Amino acid sequence: MFGRARGVVAEMVRSTPTGDTLVVVTNELGFPVGQRAIRRPESLPHALVFGRHNRCTLSIPHDSRVSLRHILLTAWPGQGALRLRGYDLGGRAGIVLADGKRVPGFSALGHVALSFGRTGLVVLPGGPAGLSLLEGTTDQAFQRLTGIDRDGGGIRLAISAMAEPSVAQLGGYRPIDVEARPQPRGILRLRSLKSKSQRGAEASRELEVDSEQLQRGLLIGRYSDRCSLAGSGRNLSRVHALVTEEGPNSLLVYDLASTNGVRPGHETEGPSHSVVRLRHNEPVMLGHFELSWTPAERIRVH
Repeated sequence: MFGRARGVVAEMVRSTPTGDTLVVVTNELGFPVGQRAIRRPESLPHALVFGRHNRCTLSIPHDSRVSLRHILLTAWPGQGALRLRGYDLGGRAGIVLADGKRVPGFSALGHVALSFGRTGLVVLPGGPAGLSLLEGTTDQAFQRLTGIDRDGGGIRLAISAMAEPSVAQLGGYRPIDVEARPQPRGILRLRSLKSKSQRGAEASRELEVDSEQLQRGLLIGRYSDRCSLAGSGRNLSRVHALVTEEGPNSLLVYDLASTNGVRPGHETEGPSHSVVRLRHNEPVMLGHFELSWTPAERIRVH
């Protein structure tokens, strides 16, 4: 797949301005079926959702092994190579790295090459920096981009997922403390503002969360088999949002191509936001569901 896609991807990289990052998805024949150029974010991270649903940032309708909402890719502000973080949204086919290992998440600096279902994903910096990764033979470019050769030699990409649960460090951008234990991060509450329940038993649900759950990404939606915090009501999508850690005083809530969107608590109408900060006493709206957070005391975030 990579060999067939390399020439076309190189031309796309060549036309992408230096400083931007090119995201390309290809079919199993290596033909690009979707692309997006992103600039380095200034504040909140960029968020791109991949899946078969037509609301996804990059829709992949012709791969039956891809879920409606399959992967969330985030790009973070900062200096140097662009920091990337990906989350598996519970799809049947998962995320498969170039060494054949399936992982529920990954982090990387600057570039990524992996597959999900029968679809390939390549992320490269635009301009000369991206072209330098694709130079030489196909095998040389593949090894430069993924860290392994075509026969499986070289770096075992997913090995660090054992040290940092559910996260494969593709090149890594921060050290891993293998002795670190999950810290309590407080309570998430999901409350319907339009429930007719008299006692509110069905209208409000809560979940105690820790740093490990937030590092993996915590799903919220109607699907109780995929979502850690599930609500009932058609206003909530089956997989509506993903919550992750940002710092000791804030979490991030990502919209997963939901029908009714994600907004700050003071916005009851208007367009959805791709990502919203969640703080104590500053709830976030998922459709007409209110998501709030009561943080645990004395939190230390690495």
